Amino acid sequence: MPKEKTPAEVLSELMNVPFPNTAYVDSMKRVFESQKQMLDSFQSNLDQWFERRRDGADATMKMLNEVGGEADHEKRAEAWQRWVSGAMARIMDDVQTQFETMQKLTTQLAVNGEVKVPAEMKKHPLNGKAGDHIVVKKPNGKYKPLADHDAA
Repeated sequence: MPKEKTPAEVLSELMNVPFPNTAYVDSMKRVFESQKQMLDSFQSNLDQWFERRRDGADATMKMLNEVGGEADHEKRAEAWQRWVSGAMARIMDDVQTQFETMQKLTTQLAVNGEVKVPAEMKKHPLNGKAGDHIVVKKPNGKYKPLADHDAA
């Protein structure tokens, strides 16, 4: 059984690989394309979040004007109720946006419960162990290959 390579040995081997090799360039293109998509998605989400905060500020000012200038308790309660309803709807939109973002990210990262690793990356993994699964730490401190975890 071959001895496991140290990180220094792996880096030393990588230094001897002609730069840039095709597999490396292709991998980096995928990394930066994914990063661009993620940043575009975050920008869109933040734009929507700020728009909801602006709507919330406008709704708050409207409610305060209605409550402050109204003597009828029922109309004041209705104004407050409209404001609370709008605030809750904006919060739910925030939650839905975050859920959809996380769903997109995890869908891109995993297939059948395993992290997608391009074939060319398996040839020269950074830990020096070709073909091994990515390891995740369980809450109890024990390590198991990702493929062994229950899908939750």
